[in-house]
Amino acid sequence: MNTINSLFSVERPYVFILILIAFLFVIISIFRFMKIENAVKDFYKSSSIDSKRFRHSFFLRIIFRFLSLCFAVVALSGISFGTKQVPIQKSGFAVSFVFDISYSMNAVDENGLSRLEAVKLYSKKLLSKMDTVSVSAVLAKGDGFVAVPLTEDFSSVYTLIDSLSPHLMTSKGSSLGRGIDCAVSSFPGNSSQSNIIFVFTDGDETDDELYPSLERCAKFQIPVYMIGFGSEDGTKVLAGDGKTYVDTFLMANKMKNIALDVNKNSKAFSRSELIHYVCASSSSSAHVLLSKINGKSDVFSYETRSVSRHDFFIFLSVVFFVLSFVVSEINIQSLKSKFSHISSIMILCVVFFASFNSCSSERKRILDGTWAYYNGNYRKATIDFINATDLSQNDKTRSYALFGLSSTYISLEEYDVALEKLDKIASDFAETSDNQKLMGAVFYNKGVIFSRKGDFANARECFKKSILFDGSNIDAKINLELCSEREKSEKMKTNAAEFSGVSESKQNENDSLQESLFNIVKENEQNHWKKIPKDNGDDKNVLDY
Repeated sequence: MNTINSLFSVERPYVFILILIAFLFVIISIFRFMKIENAVKDFYKSSSIDSKRFRHSFFLRIIFRFLSLCFAVVALSGISFGTKQVPIQKSGFAVSFVFDISYSMNAVDENGLSRLEAVKLYSKKLLSKMDTVSVSAVLAKGDGFVAVPLTEDFSSVYTLIDSLSPHLMTSKGSSLGRGIDCAVSSFPGNSSQSNIIFVFTDGDETDDELYPSLERCAKFQIPVYMIGFGSEDGTKVLAGDGKTYVDTFLMANKMKNIALDVNKNSKAFSRSELIHYVCASSSSSAHVLLSKINGKSDVFSYETRSVSRHDFFIFLSVVFFVLSFVVSEINIQSLKSKFSHISSIMILCVVFFASFNSCSSERKRILDGTWAYYNGNYRKATIDFINATDLSQNDKTRSYALFGLSSTYISLEEYDVALEKLDKIASDFAETSDNQKLMGAVFYNKGVIFSRKGDFANARECFKKSILFDGSNIDAKINLELCSEREKSEKMKTNAAEFSGVSESKQNENDSLQESLFNIVKENEQNHWKKIPKDNGDDKNVLDY
């Protein structure tokens, strides 16, 4: 297949030579028609046949048939453009072993074995039970390296396990995240197997890349099992300089917390938990791992594929072929007065077709995400908006994608993540005259989030900013008044709680005090609104409460 880019491909490009042949045929037909017309010119003068109408009919017929042939050739070429997500059922498993070979794995724990020696024994036992499974091996130290590509011949994997040592890599430090990224790259694209990653580590890292790499795995729906080796009480180990002894610990709590956070944030991508922590010393750890790969794979994933346009261009070919008979019988002179309207409609159709086909991938993703959002398919909407954000080439498109993503998170009640996306729009998107509506919607959604969280003060400020950006937002004005009323109600409840302990003898005095406070607040509010300058013009952004 000749791939022009990721969104446009042609399976048989050599078929386009037929268009040149058709073009030559049209030219020859036109020259023959002109010769025939010159030969019978006198016949036209002596008869009632309209030569102009005959000429127009011929040229319209030849043009429409030429276009019909062009569309048929395009359909025959196997053209594809645009993308769609296709659900694919996975069969079988592909497992990537990520071995942490940093110097902390040389620590000797209470069982008398170093962590690396324990990893060797443990991983060999797993391999002996993993029949019909493809396995790759990755070394993780200061960097990641695919030592054994995906294979079903375990002999090379056994050889690598026997030679595991910090001296296999010269890079310094410990980067589990880079090792996991290398494991993801070891899986072939569009594979029919379910991908799983086993990480043999003590959780000690020096670059904090573990969390973002696990987030990426969750996004691609790749389960990761972190298998912990070592002691949480700590053990001294010789550092890489060969002189200094340092304390090293099994970071079990750290890996558990990372797994919980990533699983919580990946609810939009998968309903099941994708990141797990397993302690190697537990009696059921090997059973947990083997149960995931020895069972039947019923995992569904979505793959992005090009959309074939064969049927569409066949339809156009048939339509233009039929039109070649219709337009040749139309009296052009009688339709001359209506030609401007017809041409306008054709131009609009062409512009719409061109804009549809030239619509960039990120805009199409935004439209797909919006449609999925209004249909209640929040999972697909989240995926489309995230993909649109990644593919976006300019700030304006990215801001609309982020806004759609934040709206989806609000529907999923993920308010903190939604606030993060809205704050990013407010900070990155320049407040120019062409984005007043968007900024008004951003602050309106922030106000909705704060009001749902019970923070009516911040909600009131956000609704006020929304009105300043978009004075026509009636909902923001209504919610602003509601937030103000809720604030007053909360203050009244607080005052009532403070005065509830006062004796009955001072009840009348307290009632008077509350009424005085209320009058003071009311007077201050009235003075505040009187100080706001009135604009007699047509400013739509004025606070017209």
